[in-house]
Amino acid sequence: MTESKLVDKLQGNQKKVEQEDINKIEELRTNYKAQTVRIGQLNVERILMNQAVDKLNEAIVNEEKAYTDLQSKERELVKELQEKYGIGQLNLDNGTFTPVKSK
Repeated sequence: MTESKLVDKLQGNQKKVEQEDINKIEELRTNYKAQTVRIGQLNVERILMNQAVDKLNEAIVNEEKAYTDLQSKERELVKELQEKYGIGQLNLDNGTFTPVKSK
């Protein structure tokens, strides 16, 4: 059988698809495309959120380091003041130091 006869035979078995069915298929295809785009948008949002979380975590680490640095400075200052004034209480309101009495 020649190719043209085969095509003619296959075309003889074809049925016309109703427009309503074509419309349903096209609507489904459109919905798939829209859903695929939405999934892509959500993934981009997730990437941006992860980047924001990374920056936030970095900022937290930096602030925690600054906090521990302050604690070190406080310990150094306490040591300096104890060497200079001894152990006691400092009143910042009136700028006085009251030594603790030794027993």
